[in-house]
Amino acid sequence: MQVSNNTKQQWIEKGYEHFALYGPENLSINKISKKIGSPRASFYHHFGDIEVFIEELLDMHWQINTQFFSAGALECKNLFPDLYLLLEQYPIPLQFTKQLFLNRNKPAYNYLFTKTYTVAANTFVLKLFSKQFDLHYNDEDTYNLWLTVGESWYSRLDTNNLSAANMQQLAEEIMNSVLKFVSSDLYSKMRGIPLKN
Repeated sequence: MQVSNNTKQQWIEKGYEHFALYGPENLSINKISKKIGSPRASFYHHFGDIEVFIEELLDMHWQINTQFFSAGALECKNLFPDLYLLLEQYPIPLQFTKQLFLNRNKPAYNYLFTKTYTVAANTFVLKLFSKQFDLHYNDEDTYNLWLTVGESWYSRLDTNNLSAANMQQLAEEIMNSVLKFVSSDLYSKMRGIPLKN
């Protein structure tokens, strides 16, 4: 029985890596089978079909993210460099998150991307974001700004260079652009705040 559980876990771990590196559309049971040295029949024994397998991968991603949320709350005292040093320790989960972002047209992927992003924001990131940029907005406006930053960040993230320095530089570029927008008359109008003369 122990061997069976180990084989199932190998399928999940290697499947998680393949999803992260190649995307859900390129998830290959044949390739994973060869990598872990287990026949395709064991895949069907453990999961039955690809949809059940993907649910297991999504669950694994959620479990890894719960660890990330806890680590972030404990270790990150500042947005720069702390958040990006922590992200650097999670290269495969970060690539998995980017795949969720790129494939948000699928409800389960969109839900998990949004849920993990929101929980991280509410657990520790929004506090760091507000502190870093001396923001004094309500929680909803702060979250919407952080979401704007995050969506731009994931769309431009180079998964071939997940160094803390590279990820932080990208975030700084985007944040500077977002902060310019925040100081604009358009942003004030959109928020319903009277313009200063």
